[in-house]
Parts: sequence; C-alpha cells; structure tokens
Amino acid sequence: MEKNKFVRNILLHIKYPYTALTIAIMWIGMAIMIVAQQQPNFDLLILATAICTLTVALIGFKKPK
Repeated sequence: MEKNKFVRNILLHIKYPYTALTIAIMWIGMAIMIVAQQQPNFDLLILATAICTLTVALIGFKKPK
C-alpha cells in the first residue's frame, strides 16, 4: 500500500515526461558519441548539447496558456 502511494506521487510530479525523455536521450547519445570517437572534442559536443537542452527545455517545459 505504501509503495503504491509513493509511485503515484512520483508520477504526479512528472508533468512533462516526453520533454524530460528527449533531454535524457540527447545526453546519452552525446556520451555514446564521445566514447565512439577516437579523438573526441568534448568542449564542442558538450556546448552543442547544452544549447539544445536549453532550447528543448524552454519549449517543452513551457506552461500552456
């Protein structure tokens, strides 16, 4: 009974799961690309992912009017 209540409370706090999932996939993909490269350019990849994350977050987490 207590566990079911806990899970329900967590699900109620996640208002925008698709946006959060998109951001998580972007960062996981970036980590895979860094591992796959022979001479990784960490600065450029992290900067590009951070900018994309902010863009997706601003659009995806915006409250509907």
